[in-house]
Amino acid sequence: MKGNTGQTIFVILFSLLFVFALFFRTSVAVIVEDLMLDFTIPAASLGLMSSAFFYGYAAMQLPVGFLSDRIGIRRTVLYFGLLGGLGSLLFAYASGVQTATWGRLLTGVGTAGIWIPALKYFSLHYRPHIFASLTSIISAAGCLGPMLATLPLAMLVEAKGWRYPFIMAAFLMVILVVTAWYLIGRTAGTGKDPSGEERGEQGEQPANSEKEQAPFWRHPVFWYFSLWAFFFYGAVFSFSTLWGAAYLQDTFMLSRETAGTHLLATTIGLLCGSLFWGVVSDRIVLARRPLLLAGTCSYFILWGILFGLESYPGSMLTFLLYFSLGFCGMAFILILSAAKEYFPLRTAGTAMGAVNALMLGGAAVFQGITGYILDLFQAGTIIPPYRAVFIFYLLSIAVALIFVILMPETFPGKRKKPPVSGKAIVYNGNPGPEGKSY
Repeated sequence: MKGNTGQTIFVILFSLLFVFALFFRTSVAVIVEDLMLDFTIPAASLGLMSSAFFYGYAAMQLPVGFLSDRIGIRRTVLYFGLLGGLGSLLFAYASGVQTATWGRLLTGVGTAGIWIPALKYFSLHYRPHIFASLTSIISAAGCLGPMLATLPLAMLVEAKGWRYPFIMAAFLMVILVVTAWYLIGRTAGTGKDPSGEERGEQGEQPANSEKEQAPFWRHPVFWYFSLWAFFFYGAVFSFSTLWGAAYLQDTFMLSRETAGTHLLATTIGLLCGSLFWGVVSDRIVLARRPLLLAGTCSYFILWGILFGLESYPGSMLTFLLYFSLGFCGMAFILILSAAKEYFPLRTAGTAMGAVNALMLGGAAVFQGITGYILDLFQAGTIIPPYRAVFIFYLLSIAVALIFVILMPETFPGKRKKPPVSGKAIVYNGNPGPEGKSY
């Protein structure tokens, strides 16, 4: 498969697969009452069952990156996609909460094999200077998943019951991963997985010179990327998916519908930010670090505004504020481009998977910490609970700001020449024969 048509097909294919990943992640919220009634369980058990997806997804990020590098994108997407479909079916046919929890866990593990393999594929078969744009497109398409998991899912559940949508989603996902298996095998007419022995468009150095390079986790820059992602994404995720609506309801006594409308503004901001940050980085600014710095500073200002609110600012300003939280928060997608560009192409999948794992780990840790803070600072204390949470977010973003200042620029053509030892490039760029950087 050659040309722009083939490239467009892969962007669409991976985008559709990522839609399913985010659909499965957020779909339980619509069927909470159905699950509690069917399984006769309290809210605590339901929360544990739902979170199994997230922990399975986060735990598999590093293994998925490693497998994308070692056994190839084609087999990784197929094997994990089939597991995801099986998990969805197990959840749909569950007769008790234990089986449903295993189904959610397996679905999380399976859908973990989409995002990082997609980025690895793009790093091999697309020009380096459009990598962030492609990441933006897939991320924006993925926002359709949470949207499908709201009103459309609710309407389907009313018509067919809560189990039917997950059966249908499982079969559609299996069809997509089998299609990906077939099309990736025909890439460039080779019939081979391009992440195996075949070189991608950017080239790659022979395996023997790769031995001269240190593992990526031993380089300080990897930790700059990962710790920035941990602190920045932790604040983005924990507020937008857990406390965003509750803050408005508890602090300003807004109705559930009004709070939900403002939270929808965050989703719209995430969608718009997905398209903005990567495209602007690739086409206009031609850099990663300045935009990561701008996103971090903007986020610090937004949390400062939220901290200073003493009364409801009105629907329009609140909508704009929540939109900005989503828009500026999507700056995190550039960190995966930076990781891919800084480390050798042969280990790019593993490096991106490791950064993504720590980023998702930040989301899990921040949810727990913010919940503890809200319990600790209840009525009667000097600092209101949500204001204490915003102080925590401000401190976290301040730490993230330190790491983004320490980061090097990685945009293709702008990074510093990497050190060369013999035939091997040590760091900073995709390695090639005779010390050339691709």
